[in-house]
Amino acid sequence: MKKNRKTDMIKEQTTMFGTYEFPTTEEIIDVYSKEFESYVTPKGDTTFGFWMQTLADLELLNLELNGLTNNYSIDSINRTVKLNGSIKELKLRIAHLEKVKGEKTLYTDLMDKFGDTNAYAFHNLYPYKGKFYPRIARTLINAFELNENSIILDPFNGSGTATHEASLMGIESVGIDITPIGTTIAEVKNELLFAKENALKFSISDLQKVFDLIEKKKWKHQNSLIHKLMLLIYFDTIDAFVRTTRYNRKGKVGLFIEKFNYIKNCYDKLIEIKNKFGLKFKKAELIEGDVLKLKSMKNMEQKFDAVITSPPYYFSIDYVGKDKIAYDYLGVKMPEVEGKYLGMKNEITNHPMYKDLPVKVIKYYEDLKDAIENIFWCLKPEGKCAIIVGDSTVSGKKIPTTIMTKKFCEEVGFKFEKLIFNPLLGARNRAIRGESIIICHK
Repeated sequence: MKKNRKTDMIKEQTTMFGTYEFPTTEEIIDVYSKEFESYVTPKGDTTFGFWMQTLADLELLNLELNGLTNNYSIDSINRTVKLNGSIKELKLRIAHLEKVKGEKTLYTDLMDKFGDTNAYAFHNLYPYKGKFYPRIARTLINAFELNENSIILDPFNGSGTATHEASLMGIESVGIDITPIGTTIAEVKNELLFAKENALKFSISDLQKVFDLIEKKKWKHQNSLIHKLMLLIYFDTIDAFVRTTRYNRKGKVGLFIEKFNYIKNCYDKLIEIKNKFGLKFKKAELIEGDVLKLKSMKNMEQKFDAVITSPPYYFSIDYVGKDKIAYDYLGVKMPEVEGKYLGMKNEITNHPMYKDLPVKVIKYYEDLKDAIENIFWCLKPEGKCAIIVGDSTVSGKKIPTTIMTKKFCEEVGFKFEKLIFNPLLGARNRAIRGESIIICHK
């Protein structure tokens, strides 16, 4: 019999799908997606989180592991970690690992539930300029080996990022800030953690009435948390309409209701996670006060195990402008608030190290050094300090805030340990393109 060479060659051929039928688009996508997932998913039981995007994240992971484990090794190529330590504690605390010994971490659950690496719990309650990342606060708490017996201070507490993160981790904290609106936001974040579920039960008609009462300046509620929360949502709603027309079709009342429901949704998600992991939140103490007057405050000397803070850059960021609607409504004079910021009180100091820096920056540096001296005073012996700062440009001149802050820390007596530069992703149009974490100890 004569062989058909062409037919034999076809029989010997193989295809991706084991068939001579042309595959569908869905089949092709399915095969390649499985192959891609196998390629990009870290192969190990203790792996990096998907949010690990920069070299700074590796340094921060290293800081965390140093504070939470006995020994460890990081494989940055395969995105895996080998470690020894309390697996239960690691799962509850670490902010840079997606899995520990094959099990999802609490932080991963927060990311999955809230869909954001920093806008979880009530961190996104109200827009506040100059906030630092909650993940950084969590990382530093872990690096400093702080626990339920520790107490943290943030003397530039702003809207309460550090104190809120400490509360979520069950650690005592004190937050001090000069601004009334910042302190109010921090208080609401703090109190929402302990709110009863029925406190947030409002119907659409209820919320419409609340909005109307606030508009007429007749809003009052016996629950101070609800009173403050509704005002903050109202201020945020009105500010949104001042800044953009994108919400016009929705209307002010519609946006107000949407923002309230967002907070209610955050509450429900957080309570679910709290129950799942058996979390015990800790209330923070929040004070409207001045870091430059810290020594006049009662029982502050050598009280704190750690300071985690980020001073405001008033010469680069308009902190108060965003809150003009709130201050006007409340009858607070904005110049009085602005006059309390660092650099707004001192007379000009002629000092050779400042050279030709702008006057407002020189005044800021003088106050910043005094603030750092007060921070040193309130820390326990061996207490840890992390100050998050960023350099910027003022009137075309580069302002060296990072190196000056490090210098001030050393001058008042701190022992410098480490500096990590953390870029602000997507910060193309920001005054601050990245921030440095300066770590010292007393």
